[in-house]
Amino acid sequence: MRILAFICLLFPLIVAAADLTKAQRSAIEERIKPFGEVCVAGDSSCESGGPQVASAEALPGEAKYAACGACHGAQGQGGIGPMLAGQTVDYIMGRLNAYRAGEQVGAQSSLMWAQAAGLSDIDIKDLSEYIDTL
Repeated sequence: MRILAFICLLFPLIVAAADLTKAQRSAIEERIKPFGEVCVAGDSSCESGGPQVASAEALPGEAKYAACGACHGAQGQGGIGPMLAGQTVDYIMGRLNAYRAGEQVGAQSSLMWAQAAGLSDIDIKDLSEYIDTL
């Protein structure tokens, strides 16, 4: 008997949730475009306002820099972390290698040790070359 009462109490909630899902479905489908409608930034087909992905000509370090941008700014302008824009490839590579080795570089070294620990030599090179373009 208690199970039946419990089901009777839940039934209206389940029905309401199902209706809400149907209402949300059309809004979600409107926001999510099929893969075929995704275009590369700068492509003339992007003029339709469809979802865009990064240019095929993007530098390898650009995607890796997304995590860096949270502290160093999207354009390397600085923020929580120091400004990186204007630094040379050699400077950035030296700093990242030092952080990866656990060396004390500055007051915020402890924040960078974990970030640099997972970087390969290629990652460091790609990031340094990308930062050089900021």
